[in-house]
Amino acid sequence: MDSDASSRVVSAPAGKKRIPRLSNVKGQMRWEEALHQVPFATMLPMLERSMVLSVYRCNKLKKRCVFFHIPKDPATERLENVEAEVRHLREQVDALRDLLQTCSNPDARLLLAEGQAPHSGNHPPNGQGPDCHMSPASQMILGSTIVPHLPEANYVEAPAGDQAGVHGLAVSPGGVSTQSRMQTIITDTGSVTKRKRSGFEIRDEPVADFISKGLMTPEHAISCFNTFFQGCDRYIPIFDPEYDTFDSVRSRSSILLNAICTIGSRIEPRFGPQISDILHAELKKWINVIIQNKRLNCLESVQALLVVACYSTERSLILSFATRMALDLDLDEAFEELTQRMTMKEVEDFHGTSGSTEEERSLMRKSRTWFALLVLEHIFRVDGGKPPGIRMLGNARRCRTLLKHPSSTVLDLRLFSQVELNAIRAAGINDTLSGKETLIRSDIAGFVQEVKVELDLWFDDWLRIIENSIPAEEERPFLLLALRVQKCWAEMMLYCKALRSMGVENVAAMSPSERNILVMAKASARKHLRLISGEPDFYLAKLKYAMDFVWAKCAFCFLLLLKLSRLLPERKEEHQELLEHGNRLLSELTKSADSTDNTNGSSKIYLQILKLSVEKYGRAVQESAMDVDQAAMVPFWELFDAQADLQSFVPEQFVTEWDFPGLNLFYFPTAWQDFFGDFSIAI
Repeated sequence: MDSDASSRVVSAPAGKKRIPRLSNVKGQMRWEEALHQVPFATMLPMLERSMVLSVYRCNKLKKRCVFFHIPKDPATERLENVEAEVRHLREQVDALRDLLQTCSNPDARLLLAEGQAPHSGNHPPNGQGPDCHMSPASQMILGSTIVPHLPEANYVEAPAGDQAGVHGLAVSPGGVSTQSRMQTIITDTGSVTKRKRSGFEIRDEPVADFISKGLMTPEHAISCFNTFFQGCDRYIPIFDPEYDTFDSVRSRSSILLNAICTIGSRIEPRFGPQISDILHAELKKWINVIIQNKRLNCLESVQALLVVACYSTERSLILSFATRMALDLDLDEAFEELTQRMTMKEVEDFHGTSGSTEEERSLMRKSRTWFALLVLEHIFRVDGGKPPGIRMLGNARRCRTLLKHPSSTVLDLRLFSQVELNAIRAAGINDTLSGKETLIRSDIAGFVQEVKVELDLWFDDWLRIIENSIPAEEERPFLLLALRVQKCWAEMMLYCKALRSMGVENVAAMSPSERNILVMAKASARKHLRLISGEPDFYLAKLKYAMDFVWAKCAFCFLLLLKLSRLLPERKEEHQELLEHGNRLLSELTKSADSTDNTNGSSKIYLQILKLSVEKYGRAVQESAMDVDQAAMVPFWELFDAQADLQSFVPEQFVTEWDFPGLNLFYFPTAWQDFFGDFSIAI
């Protein structure tokens, strides 16, 4: 007998001999065939009678029977296990349901706090009769687990903060919350869904504002908050003045309040640079926590990242984190949902009904934040020489419908106009003139004309919208000036990128159509300079609130205009007028830079570029104005160096950080080029 069979055989008593089994191979085969051919229900009585007769014969012979345990059917065993698991789960569900009912009943909580479990004789005051009884499993759980600890719990409202959690029960230092009790129930009685625990812990703690940490006084924080909303919100139009007040922002999100106050402290000069540096360093620490912890994802966190991205050198990286967080929060779906609600609301108003307005306001805030993220993404990528990561499908003019929403603000006019403009620049200018498509020069000239018509239509539409907007009466001068400046910038980038795609850098070798594009680029740059310097109170005075991109645009436009004025012949009066405009622009920007504490120094870098441009252009104009006798007294290489110094001046910021084309243009006579070409061939 093998070991497996011996383990299932009942051993014979001491002093008895075991008789051999009354079966042979043929008999065993007949039994196995019968077991396979006859159903189990029919075979069971036969087996029982056979076992009784065997026991009778063994008792008569005074021998012990040998029995074998028949293994269970696998299907039957699985069904029994499933039924047991279902019963177990039902007991857990009943226990949790009774526990929730008990915690929601004030009288029951009081009884539990006194150490007494509610019994069936006490009826709850909410009208539930004696049918609301607890299952035996829940009674066992409440009696053994929760009752001894509930007297330590205090039911208070949890404070609002950045940390995502359940607002409800808070416990004393030595107590345990009801939520943890329910987790204990599930763990003790059997886990329903096991959570896999890792050996690492992500930093998870609520973000404290600078006032609570003692870095700022309330008066200081309010002053920086108000400073931010005096001009920075024009460049980041994601806020609602009626909703985003100081108290509201502080109660909703500490990280957003910290970001706003940090930027405001940089602009407010009376607090000194040391405080601004401390706040900026502390803000960077908590920005890392916001990015790492997924539980802190919310609309206010996205807004805080956008604020930091606009005034940080790591703008593209932080904007990418903000985009990822916005996609996790489904902010990209808010616009479609809001437009559908607005359409249905028109039908409901026609039938005399109205929908929920609070949800629409929330969707409006989400849509505004998403569109601002889209604009910044296009600016940092298209003007940074990278393909845009987000594309707007369909007609970009659909965003105008949000201007009809009751919660729309004046700055939405600025935001949605930029949405349409950057959609034209990204889908049209950047994709076509990026070099991926091979175009002949005549096609590029025709494309430039088509995009110019689109920009004119965009400008005419928004000029009419802003002028006819009644709420924008106070903000209208700023909006109209910004609209004109943006049009000049878009046209100038169109012309410069078209020339770059044509592959012509030598002005002397340009065809008439290419030279015409260059003249239009120069006209747009000159118009840009006249707009920003003609009304300094509406533009230059507000540059202290602007982000680095605006400072870079001003410095680049003036430097490009200086170079084009030397490459294309002009009257001497125009050279002097341009030099006067440059000195006036430099003076205004110096005032704006001195009135702020720009910790990263980006504005001062572009201010230095502007200063060098004016100095180099002044030397070139002065030397070209010399008469023949004066020029004869000066070595020719000094005159050549002055012109070459201006033409070769290409700041690295316009090449590495931004993709601003046009500064590599030069003028070299084609006759000299042919001469040197023939000379090299002869050699």
